[in-house]
Amino acid sequence: MPTPIATSHPAPFWHGWRNALISQIDRPIPAELLTNPESARHAKLVTRFGVLGSLFGVVYAIFYLLIGHLWGATIILLCSSGVVAAPFIMRWQKSTEIAGNFFAMTLTLGFLALCFVEGGMHGHAIAWLVSVPLCTLLICGRASAIKWMAISFAAGGVVVGFNLCHQELPITYDPKWETLVSAAGYLGLVLFLSILGLIFETGRQNAYEKMQKAISELATSNERLVHLNNEKNEFLGIAAHDLKNPLTVILGSAELLNMTDNVEVTSKCSRNIVLAATRMRDLISTLLDANAIEQGRCNARIEPCNINVLVNQCVESNRANAQRKEINIRVGMSNRIFAMADRAGSMQVLDNLISNALKFSPPKTTVHVHTLPEQDGIIINVRDEGPGISPDDQKRMFQKFTRLSARPTAGESSTGLGLSIVKRLVEDMAGTIQCQSTLGVGTTFIVRLPKCPPELIPAANAAENQASHGLAERPEFQARN
Repeated sequence: MPTPIATSHPAPFWHGWRNALISQIDRPIPAELLTNPESARHAKLVTRFGVLGSLFGVVYAIFYLLIGHLWGATIILLCSSGVVAAPFIMRWQKSTEIAGNFFAMTLTLGFLALCFVEGGMHGHAIAWLVSVPLCTLLICGRASAIKWMAISFAAGGVVVGFNLCHQELPITYDPKWETLVSAAGYLGLVLFLSILGLIFETGRQNAYEKMQKAISELATSNERLVHLNNEKNEFLGIAAHDLKNPLTVILGSAELLNMTDNVEVTSKCSRNIVLAATRMRDLISTLLDANAIEQGRCNARIEPCNINVLVNQCVESNRANAQRKEINIRVGMSNRIFAMADRAGSMQVLDNLISNALKFSPPKTTVHVHTLPEQDGIIINVRDEGPGISPDDQKRMFQKFTRLSARPTAGESSTGLGLSIVKRLVEDMAGTIQCQSTLGVGTTFIVRLPKCPPELIPAANAAENQASHGLAERPEFQARN
């Protein structure tokens, strides 16, 4: 089947052409007027009204020249020159009010002059005076509009006064064109006011959409601030609660040391102090890890990693904790399990999952750790025989500061940060993590990481010993024993 030829949609071209045209129209706007949304909207109205007025002026001037209405063509060309000058006056004076008043003055004088060469009330020019206060209202606001409404009313009153005094104003073009001139004038007025309204409404709609977008962004920022404030409160609550207990143990043990010379009591107090200090160190390290990850300061260094070696290291580092709870760690490994991963990050993921399995497992149970190959990656399974995780807990278990309904079986501490850190680390290594759990049966965490290309495995083997010695050089990803 032949490959279909892609055809481009015309919309991008027209959008680009329109944007380029608008950019040229708005060139006279000074930068000072673009800093405020309202002044920018008024400034854009000045430039667009200038273009609209000049276009109408050119069309009417050509029409008048064709019918021999030289006075009318001259007045309209002079009026159009003033309309075109209004945006540049705005740029010179850096004021939309000055430009808007100049625009209104030009239109008033032009329409009044046309009244005196087109028969006064019998012509169409007097009706065009209605556009003057309207344009001024849109550009300059209510006060200027009221002023120019009075001026336009007075100008129209002068023309009406001549007719009421039976002073007929002349028609300076061939009377046979009178009907056509009147039709062109009134229909043009309808079109002019319609386009004027469309220009204003388009500008208002754009301003409204920008305001709505700004409001939406502000609401999002506020939600983010509320979320961060809640996290801060949770952080302080966790730190205060989880640091209080080990500090109490340390203080109590230290006071007991000062009160006794018994070797057995002294030894027990020393062990309590070490254990309490270790809990405090681990808590602080976890909080610092979470903060570093949140701020993007832990960039993964992807390289070939022997996952079996990392699993063995993490199992051995958790062996003492397992023995204290009489938990057996059973390891099953496939040969040549190499992944493209961050070595220190993988150690932290494995250490967290294994220590969690031990923490939530009852004594005299088994924790299973297995590595398996897939077609495009490798799998690490960590399974316990604990109480399991409820469906509701599974939905939020990877969120920060989430403490699940299941509690550690030997009173171990839990910050609710470990699994959120694990998820972020795994995703930084282009991997995935998922949980499978049944209440009363146990929980399995499944980590998938990208497979190492076969051609990189020899180099990975050669670098394995050196890498294992240098693991501790990256404090942001240290696996803690």
